[in-house]
Amino acid sequence: MSRLPPVEKFSLAVRKNIRDEWENKRAEYEKKLSDLLGAPWKIDINLHQVCAYAQEGYATESPGSMIAAYIDGVLYQLDRFIGSHGEEGKAELNTIASAQTITMDLDQDKKFSYCGCEVSPTGQLVILFREGCLGTNIDYACSLENLEAALNAAPSAAVASHRPMSFVARAAIRNDWDTEVESIKTKLSEILKKEITVVPQFEQVFDKLSAAKDAPDSWERNLGMFLKMYYEALVQYLEYQKFGEDDMLYEGFNEVIDKATVVFRIVDKGQLKHSTYNECVVEDGTLILQTIPENFGTNIPQCSDKLMDLL
Repeated sequence: MSRLPPVEKFSLAVRKNIRDEWENKRAEYEKKLSDLLGAPWKIDINLHQVCAYAQEGYATESPGSMIAAYIDGVLYQLDRFIGSHGEEGKAELNTIASAQTITMDLDQDKKFSYCGCEVSPTGQLVILFREGCLGTNIDYACSLENLEAALNAAPSAAVASHRPMSFVARAAIRNDWDTEVESIKTKLSEILKKEITVVPQFEQVFDKLSAAKDAPDSWERNLGMFLKMYYEALVQYLEYQKFGEDDMLYEGFNEVIDKATVVFRIVDKGQLKHSTYNECVVEDGTLILQTIPENFGTNIPQCSDKLMDLL
């Protein structure tokens, strides 16, 4: 889609609105943005180009007020984002959107019904508006869903740290795994009377599921929670079988699982030995919980059901 030429000259009334409602307030908005994100952010919006797509009303008569409203919406949504993802999420945003600049552009690929956002190859956070929808649904351009998707899809050139996996997967691990893993390790160690190491292999799981055509929907968002549930299912099995109360059982476990390590992995279809959904196996003194891509997160409690037969 070829771009419309920029507006050559605004009317006096429009220029006054731009000056009073946007240009005179931009520094204040940049300060609010920088204070919120803990880094020096700028706002660089080409109103002459943006307003080429103004069709009527608000966008044509009060573009300065309109841009201010877009930025108010961004500030509101960023506050929600930080509330959801915390300081680590904020740090990731500052890293992925490495130019630390908000700009605005036409949604040339028609990704959004009204408006949305993306991270450009140069690391700018771009407010996108669909042609014919400039000034519509202003508050939702950087909604939590849109911003998460933008960070997830950010070009690798914009990610200075080249962190593994995607933003959504990393956030899922932070929120659902990191907060629970110590409790899981403590319970395993108390039951089995020795320190147990857990190795969730998130990157292996991410790579396998990313490459699979039959991986379940929303697996990235559930990555941390599902891994937690697989390990919790092991804990529940050991508790149900009273491993912690029977020295024959916990000593038998420790004799066979002599590496004192529990690993999780995704294997290819056909590599499961005893089940169509998931299972546990022992390899070189390590207990391995495993499943296939299409059944990731399905029938989790049965993963440890055959453990006693392996000891």
